[in-house]
Amino acid sequence: MSQLRYRIYPSLLDKFEDYLRADEEAESFFNVDRDTGEYKRSPEEIETELKQSLIDAINRVPFSSEAADKGTAFNALIDSMIHREKHIPSEREPYQIIGDKETNIVQVTFPETELAPMRNFLFDRKWVIDEAEYFAGCISQLYVSATLPTRYGDVELYGYVDELRKDVVYDIKTTSSYQFGKYERKWQRHVYPYCLIASGELESVSAFEYTAYQLKGGTSRTPLISGTRYPEYYTYNHGQTVKMLTNHVERFIEFLEANRELITDKKIFAEE
Repeated sequence: MSQLRYRIYPSLLDKFEDYLRADEEAESFFNVDRDTGEYKRSPEEIETELKQSLIDAINRVPFSSEAADKGTAFNALIDSMIHREKHIPSEREPYQIIGDKETNIVQVTFPETELAPMRNFLFDRKWVIDEAEYFAGCISQLYVSATLPTRYGDVELYGYVDELRKDVVYDIKTTSSYQFGKYERKWQRHVYPYCLIASGELESVSAFEYTAYQLKGGTSRTPLISGTRYPEYYTYNHGQTVKMLTNHVERFIEFLEANRELITDKKIFAEE
């Protein structure tokens, strides 16, 4: 039996994907100055930024993101509505949720931290209830884990599935701007179904859906947040995923070993 060598979750694979595609980022429309037509940053600068972002994620460097907190708030509301459960703040989920039928508002409040001020998000309560119906019957926040054999040793892949209904896996995404295919290169759609099957949790997975929400509101003029749902649906092929995952994970391991001296959080090396 091979020894467990690495522990990896999908958002690290996403950041590694971004790093590998640094050249595409350098050539992107958003890297061009509209006035001069010149690139704002060189390919070398972009590669350096993406590498540092990846290293920071591996080392679990704390960061603050209002957009990420808003997405977490919406996901928590969906789960609460699906299961009709009152949220109890915890260390992992420190926010409070307060709903009001009369005003049609549900408020999610994140406490102040060293990195971020207190944040309040006001959601259109009826809209959230309607969207929760889309996930009726789902199991929420299911922890999954499985071993992926590689030529460098066994790798534990793990994470939390947002929603699972029968043999379809859902991952909820929020964004201010959406175009179809936005999440095609994300790795949840491979990691989570693989874990469910390889661990014996399910015999098969038919599909993975990124349920994307383009949010609007949250301003002084339009305080209530609502949005439009855009399902991004992918059929799942286990054999194809095993090949793709193995290749990508092995390339990531090569990066990890080449940059081991920069990695201070040893959990990824299965050492803690």
